[in-house]
Amino acid sequence: MNSQMEARQFSLHRGIWSVNASMAAYVVGDVTIKFLGRTLPTNEIVFLRTWIVALALAVAIFFTRRTPRLTGKITRPMLLRFVFDCVNIVAFTTAVIHVGLAELYAILQTAPLLMTVIAAILFKEPVGWRRWTAVSVGFLGVLMVVKPNPNALDIWALIGLLAAAGAAFREVVTQKIDPSIPTIEVTFYTAIFVGLVIAPVGLVEHWTFPAREHLLLVTLQAVCWIAGTILLIQASRYAPMSIVASFRYTLLIWGGLAGYFVFGDIPDSLSLLGFALIVGAGLYTFHRETVRRRALASKAMTMN
Repeated sequence: MNSQMEARQFSLHRGIWSVNASMAAYVVGDVTIKFLGRTLPTNEIVFLRTWIVALALAVAIFFTRRTPRLTGKITRPMLLRFVFDCVNIVAFTTAVIHVGLAELYAILQTAPLLMTVIAAILFKEPVGWRRWTAVSVGFLGVLMVVKPNPNALDIWALIGLLAAAGAAFREVVTQKIDPSIPTIEVTFYTAIFVGLVIAPVGLVEHWTFPAREHLLLVTLQAVCWIAGTILLIQASRYAPMSIVASFRYTLLIWGGLAGYFVFGDIPDSLSLLGFALIVGAGLYTFHRETVRRRALASKAMTMN
């Protein structure tokens, strides 16, 4: 019994450390984007980073002896995922260059709230007053961060909100993709799509041949993204989703520290209050969703 308890504790601790390391890796990658954005156009950064990720995934697929086949896989949900992921990547890269990391991360935490709205409107999923209240509180927090005053409207923050919307729609349609298609293949196809869509933009924008330091930074960003994704998957395997979801909000802490020590960003008091409302609403929404799924599972077992 003691050995089982110790094994569970070790697994839990490993999951917590993994999700924290994942968030830290994402922040390091985003810091590199902010530096790159000082000299390279946004779409060129997306183009370079996407093809590096695609190459890395292709190598991983090759060494796992998995030959991806497109036949029967490029369905409507898959195509929609490509589109929404492209919106998310371009909007996020644009926003991260112009918005403080902590503010942007707070806005991105509205994705679970947006998923609730999408599920209710598009899929007629029943949403109780508790979750609607949490959604309202979360978006009140967004207003505090964005500050929709004509004299102080932050257009870049709104682009960050577009990135959150892209992520929310992406996650919703991902649930409709055939689960037999490996995650690495879905990610690989998405990277190829984004790279092909962004490529023509270079014909109308002034893209410059990247210097060696630019290529190193883009490579670092791609490596951080891959590392963060792997660590997050590992965290989901070792710890309950409630723990993983809670510790994902450490992204705000890592982002706040990086923003302060690297770029000298200090969020104002209204933004900090907005952060608290968004995080609280997101955690409560996840809690209510967990309760709902348990109730549905219990009902299904009773009927059987």
